[in-house]
Amino acid sequence: MNAADLERKEIIEKHINDRTSIDEEISQKELIEVSEIIKQLNSFIDGNLELSTNGIEIRIERLIRRFTINLIYELDSEIAFRRARKFEEKTSKIPHCFDTLQDLSYILDKKKHIIPLGRFNKKEESIFYASLHYKDDEEQLFHTALSEIDAHKLEYINVLDSIPTKRLKVAYVGVFDYFIRNVKIPKWIDEHYAITFKLFRKKCVEKKNLAIFQSFILTNAFLADVVKRDGSERLYRVTSTISSYLLKEPNTDAIVYESVKVKNSPVIAIRTDIVDDCLEHKEAYCWQIEENLGYGIYSTNIINECEIDAFTLDWNEGVVY
Repeated sequence: MNAADLERKEIIEKHINDRTSIDEEISQKELIEVSEIIKQLNSFIDGNLELSTNGIEIRIERLIRRFTINLIYELDSEIAFRRARKFEEKTSKIPHCFDTLQDLSYILDKKKHIIPLGRFNKKEESIFYASLHYKDDEEQLFHTALSEIDAHKLEYINVLDSIPTKRLKVAYVGVFDYFIRNVKIPKWIDEHYAITFKLFRKKCVEKKNLAIFQSFILTNAFLADVVKRDGSERLYRVTSTISSYLLKEPNTDAIVYESVKVKNSPVIAIRTDIVDDCLEHKEAYCWQIEENLGYGIYSTNIINECEIDAFTLDWNEGVVY
């Protein structure tokens, strides 16, 4: 264990010891508070309660600040990102292919008026969404990036493949929920989360403080659930508030979470300044969807492809495979 890991371990242990040392009566009151906040947020999402933007922010901040252990870890360096965008332009220099790299990357501020509210972005706020792949993943088996944009038969899709030039510092959402349900932990969740969870549970048992443990588990269950639900305007008002809170920290580059469309497949939301400074775009493709076979599996036809040089998309002119 290096000096940085040792320092982080000591900070986490102190935080856990402090949080589990509060009076049991206070813990019981906090557990009721957590339950009530989550019920209110779920009622808002379901359309049964009105909350202002500030009301949502206050509730989300209370949950995350008080009832989660927000760990920031570095992603494995042997990863790649795949971003997909539907080609819906009326004209382009090369048929079915975006003209510029920026068209495939995040939307610039000068066009922010076209950005709708999203899972991890506010209205008119740009974010770089992509699927996350490891070196040993089964190549081309699951098309998570296509599933995330709901690609349909005969549509033309432009795909951008990128790699990080540094180990990105990422946050995860609702990770304790995996451990309490004894499910197999995906490889994209850092092993230190399991160590932290076991330590937290041990301290709660030692101090006979079940209520504080339940408060953390309830909060993590809500966060894990809400980021995986099918999208809606009300849902996105809540989930984009979660991401805004997590990404405002200067040491957080991105959020990793499970795909809504493909079970156990990781996707990532990266801050745009990190995309500029820490991502290298390698290749781009134009695919036509032959068939959506279901469960994240697609049959595709390559229409065009190019390597990226100096931020330029140099498509093969007139080539159709």
